[in-house]
Amino acid sequence: MFRFGSKNEFAVEGRTVVITGGSEGMGKAVACQLAAKGANIVIVARTVQKLQGALDEIKASAANVNRQRFYYISADLKNAAQCDQIIEEVIEWNNGLPPDVVWCCAGYCNPGYFIDTPVQTLRDQMDTIYWTAANTAHATLRKWLAPVAPSEQKPMPRRHLVFTCSTLAFVPIAGYGPYSPAKAALRSLSDTLNQEIEIYNGTRQSKSRIDATPADVKIHTVFPMGILSPGFDNEQKMKPDLTKQLEAADKPQTPKEVASIAIKALERGEYLITTMFVGHVMKGAAMGGSPRNYTIRDTLTSWLSSLAFLQVIPDLRQQAWNWGAKNGVPSPKSE
Repeated sequence: MFRFGSKNEFAVEGRTVVITGGSEGMGKAVACQLAAKGANIVIVARTVQKLQGALDEIKASAANVNRQRFYYISADLKNAAQCDQIIEEVIEWNNGLPPDVVWCCAGYCNPGYFIDTPVQTLRDQMDTIYWTAANTAHATLRKWLAPVAPSEQKPMPRRHLVFTCSTLAFVPIAGYGPYSPAKAALRSLSDTLNQEIEIYNGTRQSKSRIDATPADVKIHTVFPMGILSPGFDNEQKMKPDLTKQLEAADKPQTPKEVASIAIKALERGEYLITTMFVGHVMKGAAMGGSPRNYTIRDTLTSWLSSLAFLQVIPDLRQQAWNWGAKNGVPSPKSE
């Protein structure tokens, strides 16, 4: 339960890590901190100028810039074919080997009331949040899980696929209608893959001589709250005032803080990772069928959180009702 003296479950020294959305914000912070731990880093985003600037910062953070390798790829992750090309390009750059870790950080938030948001924006949020991660995961896992013959099987370190989600996947807030459903879909994908991956991991433990996957794979998902960044500043300009009121308990963290907390949790081997106390309580209230990081602690938190949210959810709804009673029908202009 307390993991005293446990080994590092997320050792990255000398291993190759791909980070989507790695040109700024949390993605860049993750890249810098993993570079400081000795990882070879590939960052993926759309804008070449941002990628080049970020790569300079990542190199400056490296444990040993002469031994480590760094690379960037400009691509649109909403395009599944480009995600396949990204993994192929990384394999070629990485001396014919797939990456050891893929961390999906791409995406942005476009808040607003559901009926005031154009349908195209709703679709774009799903594309940018869910499909960028799903496309990346699909391209990655197809390479990782390709079976090898018994004669080619050998011990290999575990590989890691990390999604970046949001606590809004646990507890939605009014004003995030375009955003939170896509994050909820991403959490569901993570839980599904968490089960499915054991099919492939099981092949490596078979006592009979059968084709098996080259390495075990573990799925993780990080659930930050607000992250201070240029994207967050833009989000604040669009966010309804009621939404700001409802999320008053969310004290935004810096990208470095979120990255550091997430990496430490990965090193402990955690699956669903929150980065602050309020987020942990939100997770506890919505655990459902998700695997627990710590059986006793997370079960107790789930019970206590469920009791707390008997008050929290009615309060959120009451605040929304009071807002409507005072201000009338919301519109983009009035916000």
